[in-house]
Amino acid sequence: MPTVSNVQNQAAGLAGNESTILTETLKSDDQGSNLAVQIPSSLDNWYYPIEIKNDLQGVGLPPEFIEEALACGWEYVRCIVPHFTNWDRYIAFTRTIIIGTIAEFRGSLVDITAGNNILGYNLDDLLDTLFAGTPGRDEMARHFRSFILFSAEKSSDRRESDLFRRYVNALARSPRDWFRLRDSDAIARYSMAAALVCNDFDEVWFTDAEFEMLSEIGTTLYDAVAFHKHRAEGEVHSTFSYADDKMRKECFRRSREVLWSLDAAWAHRPGHLCVTNFLRFFGGPIHMMMRRYRFVEDDLMIGRPETEEVVVQTRQNVKLWNRVDATEMESASAQSARYRKVIAGSNTLLIEGLADMLESGNKGFCGKCAHRYERSYGAQASEQFGGVELYVGCKEEWRSYLESLPARAAKVFPILDKVPVSNGVKGGLARN
Repeated sequence: MPTVSNVQNQAAGLAGNESTILTETLKSDDQGSNLAVQIPSSLDNWYYPIEIKNDLQGVGLPPEFIEEALACGWEYVRCIVPHFTNWDRYIAFTRTIIIGTIAEFRGSLVDITAGNNILGYNLDDLLDTLFAGTPGRDEMARHFRSFILFSAEKSSDRRESDLFRRYVNALARSPRDWFRLRDSDAIARYSMAAALVCNDFDEVWFTDAEFEMLSEIGTTLYDAVAFHKHRAEGEVHSTFSYADDKMRKECFRRSREVLWSLDAAWAHRPGHLCVTNFLRFFGGPIHMMMRRYRFVEDDLMIGRPETEEVVVQTRQNVKLWNRVDATEMESASAQSARYRKVIAGSNTLLIEGLADMLESGNKGFCGKCAHRYERSYGAQASEQFGGVELYVGCKEEWRSYLESLPARAAKVFPILDKVPVSNGVKGGLARN
């Protein structure tokens, strides 16, 4: 077993058990140097770097959830950014993903409006370690804070707030607004930026339109694959809870084709390849390699429909999933002060343009869309998403938008018109 000193990013083995934590044993090499703490388990063995071993102490989570959250954050980072050159940034990125992981299933522990000290981390320090001196430091800080804010609202009793109600309405207002907000919710742009800086490509950057397009490609791929996971969770964040779910297969194929075209176009641009690597893994393979997903439990199948048992386990945070059930909560007016606080701090807490979306309220809807469960916006039954239920006529706008992806991508990235396709026809991405 390699020592940590010989291989800087050698992960420390740590085993966890979903119901109990057993006796620790400290592994050593033949010179007596400590390598890893291992906790024997009848279930999964968790692995992550020694640097984060003592994170999350005293945050109010059971030990088994702490071990799984640390491993989940590490596995995600290893999957989406498989290569790195800057260890300090890589660990800082991992820690931000750990924060996000906990915000997604135990939002009561995370309140970004209360300050920068979250779960024992100083968020400003982490973001400075990751992005200081790069073009996107402030923008990425806003993206991450916005992600944390709404993830924690969704997985806590703050879902009754005026803030969350307005946010969920904004998600469904238009396909372009949706992908802009889904970008933030999935921290897609943030993760692409992290992939760049973790490989010391500090001067490589993308325009807002380019980031939007890259994020749309990635989140469409991800949401098509994660459809049943999202439905088990009663999610408000799923492309195919708004667009017709019968489009999943075609949307995945179309998005994958655009991605492969970009990959070919950028084959000799190492910085750009960090981004296509992220999109490729995020768009599907993480569902096999990360234990957060049910690939092994579902007999090595991706996309198996959720069962009642899976929904029950989701309510129990198995796999660190979280169920957004419809619940009767106190009036949203009781939380209006929190909404005003967020709007007042929108320059740091919200991505650009989101404050205006929130202030618009229900404007932009046809009147036939169902603002169901207006207090909690959760799912009322199995095989159902949370959030706004779009009128069938409104879904046509989403269909047209999704079908136009290749043409829109070629407009944002003109280089795609020069990429030959297998039959020798150039500019093939202009076709659906």
